[in-house]
Amino acid sequence: MNNKIEILYDDQCPVCRSYCTKVQLKDDAQEIILTDARKSGTLMDEVTAQGLDIDEGMVVKLDGKIYYGSEAMRVLVPLTKAGRLQRFLFSTKNLSAIVYGFCKSVRNLLLRALRIRKIENLKDPRYRN
Repeated sequence: MNNKIEILYDDQCPVCRSYCTKVQLKDDAQEIILTDARKSGTLMDEVTAQGLDIDEGMVVKLDGKIYYGSEAMRVLVPLTKAGRLQRFLFSTKNLSAIVYGFCKSVRNLLLRALRIRKIENLKDPRYRN
C-alpha cells in the first residue's frame, strides 16, 4: 500500500475544510496530502478528465486509484481514527451513499447561504488540458 493518501476537497466549504484538516490516520507511516479543489493541479485535472463533478463529491486517491463521493469516504474512514458512529455510517455501500448524499445536500445549502460559488470543474476551462 502506498504511504500517501491524497484528498481533493473544497477548502472554501467550512464543513469540508474542518473534516479534511482534522482527519487523522491510524498508521503514522501514512501521509495525507490535502489538495484544494479550487486550485488547478494534477489531481484536479485527472478528476475532470474522468468527468467527475467535484461539486458532487470529494475525491480520495489511494494506490493510484481514484475514489469519488461516498466511495471516497468508504475507503478513507477505515484508515482513520474515526469514531464508531462514523465507521458504522460509512461501513456499507448503501448506507454510505445515503449518509454522503445528506452531507452533500447540507454542503450545497451551506455554500448557498454563505454565497460561495460552486467549483464547476466540468464547465471551467482552467481544469481542462
